[in-house]
Amino acid sequence: MSYKVLIIPEDFTKDEHVLKPLVEKVLADAGKSNTAVLVCRDPNFAGIGEALKLERLKKDVIQRYPMVDLFILFVDRDGLAARDGTVAGIEKALEPEFKNRKGRFVAEVAHQEVEVFVLAGHDLPTDWSWKAIRADPNVKNTYFRDFVHTKGMQDHPHEGRKMLVAEGIKNWERIKGRCPEDVGRLIKRLKA
Repeated sequence: MSYKVLIIPEDFTKDEHVLKPLVEKVLADAGKSNTAVLVCRDPNFAGIGEALKLERLKKDVIQRYPMVDLFILFVDRDGLAARDGTVAGIEKALEPEFKNRKGRFVAEVAHQEVEVFVLAGHDLPTDWSWKAIRADPNVKNTYFRDFVHTKGMQDHPHEGRKMLVAEGIKNWERIKGRCPEDVGRLIKRLKA
């Protein structure tokens, strides 16, 4: 029987193309083999405000999907350092939901947006600073869009996220090295 994982993004429409392959690699790195990873599409929270509502997570996700072994809430930081504390609080508040049932709930924040994971696996223009990319609260509309254009992917579905992440994830060690605050932390937490 496989280990069932459900990724809960703030909006699956574009994020799923980045988060699903990323989380599959994180789980493999954490020693979790034989996993079935799905992205929550129902409900589609369609925004950070709804994705961070505790009651919606309980009722619309956790109670709705009792067969899931691991729920991973994965949202953007968007330059808001306090968001780390917010998701940690949600994770703590949901612990009682798992007292009498199987499963675990983990919350993680992408510093600053999930598109940074795509960039992390690629060779970047020499005039770009990785430190500046990680600090940019709007990396999707600045560096990522420029990168998409340099790759000629702007007319592909979801700006080529699926293809770009598949290419970038081949450089997994680079992604882990560039993203210790989120990818590295999630690996460590899932090994525990």
